[in-house]
Amino acid sequence: MLQIDLNNLGGQILLATPSLHQSIFKDAVIFLCSHSENGAMGIIINKPLKALSFSSICKDLKIEDQASLDLPILFGGPVENSRGVVLHSQDYKTKEETIECTSTLFMTASFSILSDIAKGLGPSNALLALGYAGWAPGQLESELASNSWMFGKLDEKEIFSMNFEKKWSNSLKNSGVEPSKISSDFGSA
Repeated sequence: MLQIDLNNLGGQILLATPSLHQSIFKDAVIFLCSHSENGAMGIIINKPLKALSFSSICKDLKIEDQASLDLPILFGGPVENSRGVVLHSQDYKTKEETIECTSTLFMTASFSILSDIAKGLGPSNALLALGYAGWAPGQLESELASNSWMFGKLDEKEIFSMNFEKKWSNSLKNSGVEPSKISSDFGSA
């Protein structure tokens, strides 16, 4: 059973329930970067944007892509969806631009991290997303209470995995829930 501190959800994995089946969050796996009384922010980590590539973004931003990485670009969420956000390992930090999500996972939203990744100087593990999911104060708690979201579990290797289509079901299984047992008749007592 997962032990969740509802006062600090930063670093948790959120899974969209079947009640969100008709929304952009269908089958979404969200890594919560931050959570406080001011709201919450997370990145969808399982929805690649097939029409975009890291090299095309580098070209648009006039960054020389020396590393020639095949880094997929993810739909990170509906908020500021033209802004790049990088969820990454602890081996890359900048003073003003990097936010600590957990002791081993960080988020940076800057031109410099994109440039460093292109030069082969970036973090050893990274997910680049356009946009993010955001919640106003109390909104996430309300959505949790109405069963729009449930908590999942992924280790760091799974978070950075490129096996996007398995993240939702693997996160459920890691939490002790069989995906086939999730009902679309989700409710609350």
